Amino acid sequence: MDMISRDIIEPMLAFMKLHAAWAPLILFGVMLLEGIILTTFLFSGTVFTLAAGALIKSEVLPYGPVFLAIFSGFWAGDTINFMLGHKGEHWFRNLSLVKSRETLLKKAEKFIQKYGVFAIFLSRFMGPSRPFVTFLAGTFHMKSANFHAATIVATLLLTAGLLNAGMSGVELFNQWQMPKK
Repeated sequence: MDMISRDIIEPMLAFMKLHAAWAPLILFGVMLLEGIILTTFLFSGTVFTLAAGALIKSEVLPYGPVFLAIFSGFWAGDTINFMLGHKGEHWFRNLSLVKSRETLLKKAEKFIQKYGVFAIFLSRFMGPSRPFVTFLAGTFHMKSANFHAATIVATLLLTAGLLNAGMSGVELFNQWQMPKK
């Protein structure tokens, strides 16, 4: 935990403290890129959101603009990914890697058709698998209204949950660091 704290979290917190006015825009960009299948493994929206929650608790960042930026970035990333899947269906299905796994693709399509909105909702809480599910939902031509309904509700819950977890984490960390009398 010390390595993660020292090497990732602390520089991220320091950067956002130093550039607090830009933090909502930075957070929007990170969440957007994390939601797109091509860039999802480059960024961790969870880590950035937890860090933002810590800065909100420390009164460095305001809750409202940060919440809106994170929610909008997550939603925009999912929407772009869904549209990429929808528009790139033929390209995707003609990839040799996909053609060689036709059975797996058919299973994924049946799963998304069977569980639809629930699959999209659940994928929001499954980290790196989410962009694949949203991309496939577009590829399999899920109804746009269903996709957006599931994405909006799940993203609202996830954003609130992660920000509040980051805020609570600061309190727990401070209590843990307090010297015992």
